[in-house]
Amino acid sequence: MTNPNEINLAEAIIMTHAFQNDSTFAGMNISGKMPNAAYHDIMSQPGCVEVRTYFAKNSNGDLTFVVIGVDSNGNDMITGAIMNKVFPCPSNCPHNSPLMTF
Repeated sequence: MTNPNEINLAEAIIMTHAFQNDSTFAGMNISGKMPNAAYHDIMSQPGCVEVRTYFAKNSNGDLTFVVIGVDSNGNDMITGAIMNKVFPCPSNCPHNSPLMTF
């Protein structure tokens, strides 16, 4: 069975480039990465059936994200693991990704 959340590379390129080229978001972080362990810690919590990502601003005012587990009722698991501390791009950008416009 195909994952209903999966998109192809062409769709991903269109969407990421649209964000990166939108003047509304000029100067903001365009991506961020976290180790697998961060996602694993969230997803392996008892009762976690989904993961929710919130766009957020860090203490420097930079765009980032907060990741939290979601239970079967659609509620954030606020007493469980909550992750941030992303490695942002720019500064931690992939060098040869077609998802990047520069």
